[in-house]
Amino acid sequence: MLFRVLGPIELPAVLAAKPRVVALLLLTGGNRPVSLDAFVDELWPRHPPVSAVANIRTYLSRLRQEFPGRISSGGGGYRFEVGPGELDLAEFTALVAAGRADADHRPAQARESLRAALELWRGQPFMGETVGPVLQARAAAAQDDYLAAVELHSELLMRDGDPATAQRLLRDTVDGNPLRERLRSLLMLAIYQGGDPAGALQAYQQARSALAAELGIDPGPELSAIHQAVLRRDSRLLTAGAGDGNRPAPPFQLPPTVADFVGREDEIDHLTTLLRRPVPVPGAGVTAVISGMAGAGKSTLATRAGHEVAELFPDGCLYADLRQPDGTATPLGPVLGRFLRALGIPDEAQPRTGQERADQLRSLLAGRRVLIVADNATEADQVRRLMPGPGSALLVTSRALLTVPGAHLIELRPLSTAAGVALLDRIAGGGAVAAEPEAAAAIAELCGGLPLGIRAVGIRAVGIRAVGIRAVGIRAASQPGPALGHLAARLRDERQRLDRLTVGDLDIRSSLALSYRRLDPPALALLRTASVLPVRTFAPWLPAALLGIPEPVAYSLAEQLCDAQVLTRTGAERYALHDLVRLSAAEQPGPPAGELLAAAGEAFLAAALTANLRLPGRPMTLPAPVSPEPGAGAAPVEWFETELDSIRTLVAPLVAAGRVELAARLATATVNFCVLRGRVDDWAATHDVLPADAALPNGTGALLALSVGSLHRFRDDNRTALPHLRRAYELYRTVNDAAGMAGAALGWSVAAQQLGRREEAIAAYGRATALLPMLDGTPAPGYVHLAFRQPISSSPEEESAALSRALEIFEATGDAWGGAEAHTFLADGYRRRQLPAVAARHARAAVVAYTELHDPMQLTVAEIVLATVYLELDSVEHARALATRCLARATRIGHRWGVASARRIAGRIELLEGRPTAAVPLLTAAMDGYREMGLTDAVELTQALLAEARH
Repeated sequence: MLFRVLGPIELPAVLAAKPRVVALLLLTGGNRPVSLDAFVDELWPRHPPVSAVANIRTYLSRLRQEFPGRISSGGGGYRFEVGPGELDLAEFTALVAAGRADADHRPAQARESLRAALELWRGQPFMGETVGPVLQARAAAAQDDYLAAVELHSELLMRDGDPATAQRLLRDTVDGNPLRERLRSLLMLAIYQGGDPAGALQAYQQARSALAAELGIDPGPELSAIHQAVLRRDSRLLTAGAGDGNRPAPPFQLPPTVADFVGREDEIDHLTTLLRRPVPVPGAGVTAVISGMAGAGKSTLATRAGHEVAELFPDGCLYADLRQPDGTATPLGPVLGRFLRALGIPDEAQPRTGQERADQLRSLLAGRRVLIVADNATEADQVRRLMPGPGSALLVTSRALLTVPGAHLIELRPLSTAAGVALLDRIAGGGAVAAEPEAAAAIAELCGGLPLGIRAVGIRAVGIRAVGIRAVGIRAASQPGPALGHLAARLRDERQRLDRLTVGDLDIRSSLALSYRRLDPPALALLRTASVLPVRTFAPWLPAALLGIPEPVAYSLAEQLCDAQVLTRTGAERYALHDLVRLSAAEQPGPPAGELLAAAGEAFLAAALTANLRLPGRPMTLPAPVSPEPGAGAAPVEWFETELDSIRTLVAPLVAAGRVELAARLATATVNFCVLRGRVDDWAATHDVLPADAALPNGTGALLALSVGSLHRFRDDNRTALPHLRRAYELYRTVNDAAGMAGAALGWSVAAQQLGRREEAIAAYGRATALLPMLDGTPAPGYVHLAFRQPISSSPEEESAALSRALEIFEATGDAWGGAEAHTFLADGYRRRQLPAVAARHARAAVVAYTELHDPMQLTVAEIVLATVYLELDSVEHARALATRCLARATRIGHRWGVASARRIAGRIELLEGRPTAAVPLLTAAMDGYREMGLTDAVELTQALLAEARH
């Protein structure tokens, strides 16, 4: 052997400690690549130094010098090329595997393989080395293989009539492993076959004393059975090679895996890695729990993984379904009894209670390698009582999120669209997927990636019906079924989808219904409530409001539903339903969906108005909430960020249900947030679905008209905005709402001013100022003063005074957005008064405020003003950088004024730097943009610059 690691290591090179560990990790990796992360974890399991990766590269460089041509990189790591017969550990493992494979049919070859393997053993692998977790686990696995080889070799020696050699081998091994009962049992048998019954009984007493002293337990069933047989002087022991001389063949109860299994490569790799790797904790076996919603393919995955690793468990593979047809838990006692019978324990030798049977099974598995697959577990206690000792493994599937100490949890998600299409192709066959790829992808998505649903559709696609499965067998593959496009169209109709996902025993509705049977009534009520709402995700406050329960209770119920795999966590205390769960749960009994939809709308309205009261800017006056939602006001901006999508989703169904006024009030409740964050598209999305001719109470109609007019104004479409703003003013006047009248009049004034209608702008502004005495103590007067600009103001000084007063009001009322607006307008006013230094100070303050408010639209406006000021301060480079940034942002968010203004500044810069030819297209594009928006003053200014560039 060129490389020896069984016992003290022997390498053909002298290496320092850490390079030696790197070499060992590579050598024993089975010619598979080892990642840099794996090296770091091995060398420094707890606190790797900053230079860890650099150090490892140095060690690898040294190893390449010592072992030229053997170390290569690729596949995400480094690999050490080890040839046949060069590494004792690899040879040992192969010989032990060969011995196991030949034990039943070629015992002579098995004995030779095992003898050769044991000759390679010089002691625990890596003896004397300080190694990390991976090498420790490999050493533990090799130690298990060594003990199993000693046991099997001794058994074969006794079968061949050589108990003396077996006895010597076993005595040497028992001394180092005094608590391994399988070794003790074989030693008793070898001593008895050697003609020394008293010695065999003495060996039993020694085993009993060691187990009592170290573990506080009595000998297990196998050791006790041999003891009783020795006391009886049972002649069958003289020819037995194991505990009873007639050990049955290892059981193999795994169901066959499905032939059309696809996807799940990562999960299979993860599971097989877990099951192949021994647990480095003494006395523990491997337990893995696959959890997931109904129809996700948990059982199929577990069966496939079990077949992948079956060769690692030569003593058998056991299988049980732990759920009864009605969804209740299967009693564990009968399951354990079946396992014991499969392992050779007759009914009369089994204890009566389930716990005693679990203890007997654990004792029987000691020293053996058995895989247990427990399907459809419903309770954590079922898993705990089946957890095996070292060498064996337990693979569990469950719809519930079972928390079992020491178990590895794998949450099985639905298939990706690509994997779902591949599964559909396997089942449907006949080129159906290739003929209609888009329909196939739609089917995979409409089934929510659940293999059970995809399988049902695939069977329908080949023309198989339930009667065909049960009565006449599966029809010929040539039997034409409905086209995939037809099936996809049927699935898009939510009223039919669950019906279309049922073929014979494949019934997604029944499968999901089993998940509901174990739910408490309050949890089921929450699930049903969430299922009939169109929102994509929800937080506990919403079901709490709809069910009339405290929010902590709603949170607890939602977590229970997540543990039952019928809800999915999408973030901190936020939840979603799978589409098929939503459809299925909506069929459960409960209040009418229309009532819950309206209640959800009212709940969101109360929460949105509560959050609005605490926003750092409220340019539109909204009504106070009738029933405040305290949680929404604690962090109002964050609340709107999280819930705006749900509000958008609710508006259209409310309109369809005839609750147009509620829909309008809910849509307008988001306006201040949309203004604050420049979310014009979201603002439009909630308003575009509202009918233009809806008969609304004057107060709601006024608010909606003001919101629609303001939306058009923010879209730089002042012509369309004007009639809405005029109508808003008139409607507010009918309900005597001073704040609403002032807001509508101001919007009216600004729109008219932008369109060059100076007299109309001045008249509308006069309507707003007349209302100032009734608005004291609110931010509204600040917005009135904010609009006191050209052409309304008679002088620049008057304008600055009004804007300064607006800034004072906004600061006093905590309106950060209004304050930022005041700084922007002050900056523009001081620029026009040729006070660029003062203008720059206000513009920077506006930029800082809008940045903190995350308002990209108004930030663009402020930066355009600041860039213009920079030009007047001869800071061309600063202006260029701002113009470039503003053009990119304005283009991205669809801010037409920002695009045109950024181009105008860029054109001015080209003019200033003597490049009029480059300035012309920029200024032309800017002028066209202003003209489309009807901004006459901006058009005239840009025309003057363009004329200068052309001449």
